[in-house]
Amino acid sequence: MASYYAIVVLSLLAACSVSGGHALDENTLQTTVYIKQSFSTDQRTVAKDTVIINWVIKDGPDAAANTTGHAEGLTTHSNLSKDIWVTLIDMVFEGGRLAGSTLKVMGLHGSRNDGQGQWSVMGGTGELTMARGVINYKIIQEDTAGRIFEIRIFVYYTSMQST
Repeated sequence: MASYYAIVVLSLLAACSVSGGHALDENTLQTTVYIKQSFSTDQRTVAKDTVIINWVIKDGPDAAANTTGHAEGLTTHSNLSKDIWVTLIDMVFEGGRLAGSTLKVMGLHGSRNDGQGQWSVMGGTGELTMARGVINYKIIQEDTAGRIFEIRIFVYYTSMQST
């Protein structure tokens, strides 16, 4: 009798695991965007060592690149001696193929690793529902007015939008 139940359970599992475009199909996103941080216009200090941010997301590093969204959130100076900041961001995509989607991002940045690092992707909305993965970033330009981050996104997600 136990083997009958095992056969039934295995049959049900096999029938349910056939991929036919159901909601749990995984997709991957590997893309590069650029975040432009302007110290004077795209952020404001709300408390000592805590800054609200609204950095611009662009499809290229130069001034003529298209704006595709904003990195909205906050960053706080968590380690003063090492100049490390904890950053919490919603990457809100307003243009391009990801328009209407967001990524939930968290991680450290600062003077360690020569301006390079990695942030965690812990969720998403729109096309990028249930996103998880990493962002490798590198500061490619910095001066007294701001900096430009090269953002290499590697995520898995489950699109809930109908095709």
